[in-house]
Amino acid sequence: MADAGASPAANFFGKMSDRELYRAVLAGEIETFRALADEITAIFAGEEVDYVAADAVEGFNPGHDVCRLLVNAALGRLRDRNGRDLPNLEFPLEAVELRRETTMQEGIKLDLDAGAFERKLKAVDNYPELTEEADRLRAAHGLVSFGVEHLTPVNYFLDISKCCEQPPAYERWGEERVKSGYYKTVLRFKDHVEPIARQLAN
Repeated sequence: MADAGASPAANFFGKMSDRELYRAVLAGEIETFRALADEITAIFAGEEVDYVAADAVEGFNPGHDVCRLLVNAALGRLRDRNGRDLPNLEFPLEAVELRRETTMQEGIKLDLDAGAFERKLKAVDNYPELTEEADRLRAAHGLVSFGVEHLTPVNYFLDISKCCEQPPAYERWGEERVKSGYYKTVLRFKDHVEPIARQLAN
């Protein structure tokens, strides 16, 4: 992170583990997510932010999709409370680029130079927990795809039902994990994620 010139937000970076996030989603702990959205709003209000870039909704990882909901909710709160309307961009973690109604002419395409490309690959290699995912994506898209970053404007708020296939892929994987005994409950879009979106909208 420091090598890229970035710094974490104090007392927020690494706020929850994946396990804690999934538990809160399954339990429908809306106050937890409202509090997180308010914290993000305060960070945006207190920093010199030019634009926001965050995970895209892809239906692959519910944690990523919920993070996108939190960012969108925070930007809505910032606009309503402070009158600031920050540009809102998303980037894919699974696909090479997103298929949205907006076009790339409206977004940002970053072609990484050799140094940035090398730092990106090194960062992945230094994070053992991501090794399996990185290897899968390299096999699917090729190493060259890691050298380009696509930031696409977000043209939706908290209704993410049309941002990916329904039911999303994570439900199928959840069903397989439940059958194998690895999970006890399938995390579902309609039952768990969409209610959070509705409550954040209120």
